[in-house]
Amino acid sequence: MSKQFVYTTDERRSSVIYSTSAGKGGLLIPQDYIPSSSRDTVIDELSDENIDVETGEGPGYESLLDANNSRTLQREAEQQSYGTLENEFMEASPISRRNSVSKRLVDEERDLLIDNKLLDEETHNNQGSSSSEEEQIFARAHENEDEVTEVLDTWETVLDSGKTISTTYKREIQVITYNALPLIFTFILQNSLSLASIFSVSHLGTKELGAVTLGSMTANIMGLAAIQGLCTCLDTLCSQAYGAKNYRLVGILVQRCAVITILAFLPVMYIWWSWSEFLLSAMIPEKELCYLASRYLRITALGVPGFILFECGKRFLQCQGIFHASTIVLFVCAPLNAIMNYLFVWDKRIGIGYLGAPLSVAINYWLMAFGLLLYTVSTNHETNPLKCWNGIIKKHQVFKNWRKMFNLALPGIIMVEAEFLGFEILTIFASHINTASLGAQSIVATVASFAYQVPFSISVCTSTRVANLVGASLYKSCIITCKVSLLLSFVCSSINMFIIFNFKRQIAALFSNEEEVKLLVVSALSILAIMELFDAFNASTAGCLRGQGRQKIGGYINLFAFYCIGIPMAYLLTFVFKMGINGLWTGITCALMMMSICQGYAVFHGDWEKILLAAKLRNSETAGHR
Repeated sequence: MSKQFVYTTDERRSSVIYSTSAGKGGLLIPQDYIPSSSRDTVIDELSDENIDVETGEGPGYESLLDANNSRTLQREAEQQSYGTLENEFMEASPISRRNSVSKRLVDEERDLLIDNKLLDEETHNNQGSSSSEEEQIFARAHENEDEVTEVLDTWETVLDSGKTISTTYKREIQVITYNALPLIFTFILQNSLSLASIFSVSHLGTKELGAVTLGSMTANIMGLAAIQGLCTCLDTLCSQAYGAKNYRLVGILVQRCAVITILAFLPVMYIWWSWSEFLLSAMIPEKELCYLASRYLRITALGVPGFILFECGKRFLQCQGIFHASTIVLFVCAPLNAIMNYLFVWDKRIGIGYLGAPLSVAINYWLMAFGLLLYTVSTNHETNPLKCWNGIIKKHQVFKNWRKMFNLALPGIIMVEAEFLGFEILTIFASHINTASLGAQSIVATVASFAYQVPFSISVCTSTRVANLVGASLYKSCIITCKVSLLLSFVCSSINMFIIFNFKRQIAALFSNEEEVKLLVVSALSILAIMELFDAFNASTAGCLRGQGRQKIGGYINLFAFYCIGIPMAYLLTFVFKMGINGLWTGITCALMMMSICQGYAVFHGDWEKILLAAKLRNSETAGHR
């Protein structure tokens, strides 16, 4: 099975919606830091549900046993050899084999076989020749099943015979571009939630713009980042429970995470309501900014439970292979958020000014949660997500195994908080210059975040493609993919650089009417335009490292470059050499330059034997859980 594209069959990496609300998007996806080898976690959860995994006693055990052929619940399964698992997979029925490998991955295998002239292209392009629509659907269903079987058999036969399968630059450009396009729209929609707030408030005045920046960044670092990190534990727990066909446990885990996260947030909500102005005043010299930011936090707090439910609900669906639901919800909520920002901030009849921005955010957090709920209960998706819902969780189940949940979530929390904290530090630096600099910093950060979505989408698709090629032991093709990713990133960064540099005055005018702020933004955007080149290379190389299974190397590089080079240099340039916010972005540009160089070296100078061996071990472990 190492010869199949099964290294990343769940496509989780390409479905993550991860972006800060006021800063640049995530450098690395925090879910990648959650250990995948946590079989014992599922066994512990099954034990919590009164199922004895050793004796087989307890309600629901027999159905689980049948569903998993005694593998995921019996200790003896650990002793099964990888070769035996591969043989069983090859001897399985075509339907079972088709279900164990996603259709998208089979299509990629088929295309590579066609490129290498190992399959006849015409044979796979004759769908839809039936006269009626019903006949076409029926024919396609049988053709697809036969096609999957043929592709899997051919793929195994070719590689077992020692023949070489290689990709081309054209093929990799097509695959990455095709997969990245929907992600670009998804990430931009997510990013537009914060963009609408910044855009609507920026025209009220410099203080309001600075306050919304300070408030949103504080909300990120104290609440939203920890929530996102905590919910990442569901990527492991729910996926494994669903893979074990313990559907009831999936619903319990999601509800448990939601309840614990909401309870954990209650003290934070109290701080936002009662102590936020005092705490901000200890770091920010402008008292009025602190007052306005504290009011932003109070209103935003009302929507955070909805945000928690959205994050948990998103993972509830993703573990079942439903990745598009959150995108559909955002296609509705993102425009609604923009409309609400205009109505609540500027409309003469119902507008309430500055506070309209956090109000629209809070409302949309709840709308996003209800949108996922509506999708879940009304969808006719073949997966039927409601099979994982067996009613409201019982009181005695809420706090079972919560320590295990936190242990899995801790790496995600650390990585998300690390980047949020970094941009919070930059915001604090800007606030110590003057109010206009803080407002300009928020505008430049928003532009940087928006521009980052395209290379970040390429990065996510690169990680999936590289992982699949590594899992198939095609490391030479993997090198081609990495080079193509860098090429596409260069193209995107060049376009971003051209737009930002040539339209910097127009961009500044879109966000502010005050000349001092616009001049600062125009000056900083010139530096940002240069930064785009290294930002895209950083995203691309990080995606390559994730695909190789070496994401921790990228994490260490990012933390070192950001906290040992970027932030210290930003402080020196800003306050010692008096460069203002230009110093902030010059420091970050130097950090990104270091990240790109170090990560690029790591990508193309890695030990491929170790990388392929690690992939085989992951594949054998995945097979053991099927």
